[in-house]
Amino acid sequence: MIYAIDVSKWQGEMNWATVKNARISHAMIRAGYGNSTKQIDPQFKRNVAGCELYGVNWGVYWYSYATSPAQARQEARCCLQVIQGLKPTMPVAYDIEYEPGILALDNATRTAMVKAFLEEVEAAGYYGILYASTNFIQTKLNWKELACYDVWAAQYGSRCTSPLPYGIWQYSSQNALGVPGFGKSLDCNRVYKDYPKVIQDASLNGFTAPEENPAPDLSACKQVLAIGPVTMGDALQIEALCKSLNITGENHLYTSKWNDAEKMLQTINIGPVSSGDAWYIMRLCERLQLTEQRLYHSDYTKV
Repeated sequence: MIYAIDVSKWQGEMNWATVKNARISHAMIRAGYGNSTKQIDPQFKRNVAGCELYGVNWGVYWYSYATSPAQARQEARCCLQVIQGLKPTMPVAYDIEYEPGILALDNATRTAMVKAFLEEVEAAGYYGILYASTNFIQTKLNWKELACYDVWAAQYGSRCTSPLPYGIWQYSSQNALGVPGFGKSLDCNRVYKDYPKVIQDASLNGFTAPEENPAPDLSACKQVLAIGPVTMGDALQIEALCKSLNITGENHLYTSKWNDAEKMLQTINIGPVSSGDAWYIMRLCERLQLTEQRLYHSDYTKV
């Protein structure tokens, strides 16, 4: 079995020697997010250099805030410009998740966005792949229309039930591979295809320039979150994360109230917070299965 990790600025400065010594041979690296090349992940170049130095096969993912196929295509062009001149031996992934602007769309529009991003990537000569949770694929996309694309499915547990065939399965967000230095916080994946061979045999590479003046980017907007009703256990985990992000305290960005007289369930209101902080909270809610239960709600506020 081939194992991979996926990383971004949230993991800080990666020690790729440690990763290699842990027998991890593949990685997916966040290249950036949104519709501007200015939003390159601050650790991207360092992570690429570390992978290449220690012989770790690497690919990239681009986190989406698009709300139309045209914006998704622009995001793809940004991603392609960021990786211009590089030769990833793993796929280029479109990362679509539970952002409020994305959730406000219908399945047809979200599906068209996936197609737009991956079409742009493939037209430039890169190996494209869709990253999404199994729940998102099942409920937020017309997934049968995406059968022609490879999939990187996220579903934490002992098995993956994605309705689409997948080449990568993100099966844990809690460092199941035990890479030293990351405690219980590292995404881990199983890889089922020999991507370096597929990509190198096909000589895949390319670049298309993005527009110089893109539309306003939703990633610059702050978000307000409503979570619940949730149990005390889930609430404590969310509160602990918010404390680490400096959201709780005198700034009153974190509040909660009981939903019942027995004080068994509570609703949490957070924000306005940056899209980066909102993403971190969203990922925790995914792991707690709150997004699947529709107990996580978010919306944008004015910048």
